Amino acid sequence: MRKYIIPIFAALVIGFFLTNFFIKQYKNYNGITVSNVGEELYFIQYGVYSNLENMEQNTISLQNYVYNESGGKYYVYIGMTSLKENADKIVNYYKKNGYNTIVKQYSITNKNFINELKKYDDIIKNTQDETAIISVENEVLTKYEEVVISGGKN
Repeated sequence: MRKYIIPIFAALVIGFFLTNFFIKQYKNYNGITVSNVGEELYFIQYGVYSNLENMEQNTISLQNYVYNESGGKYYVYIGMTSLKENADKIVNYYKKNGYNTIVKQYSITNKNFINELKKYDDIIKNTQDETAIISVENEVLTKYEEVVISGGKN
């Protein structure tokens, strides 16, 4: 029985140190997090364009927008919110002003942006003033560009 105690103890000590080593490797991991479930947000899409020049020409009349390039296409978004009722307010504003939009849902994991967005959502939820709604949405788009697009990872 004594001949097994030292190897078992050594295995436990080595296992402890190796576990700590591997866990420390992932504390500052800057890769893409795939196991983190994001929050579903409503993105108000203005259009999809086949090239950058075409997109830029067709978005001249917009105050502010963000875009995403995927599969050689440029997707333009003119609003985003975490609340369906706010998405409806934004869509209605643009519809009254002659812009055709659609609402898409995407999952975002950037907690800094989500926290900021919820503050803006409270403002939009509690107002019917279209000027205020669009002004807040312009701030949301600017914050999205600053925190998510330019800021990189969460």
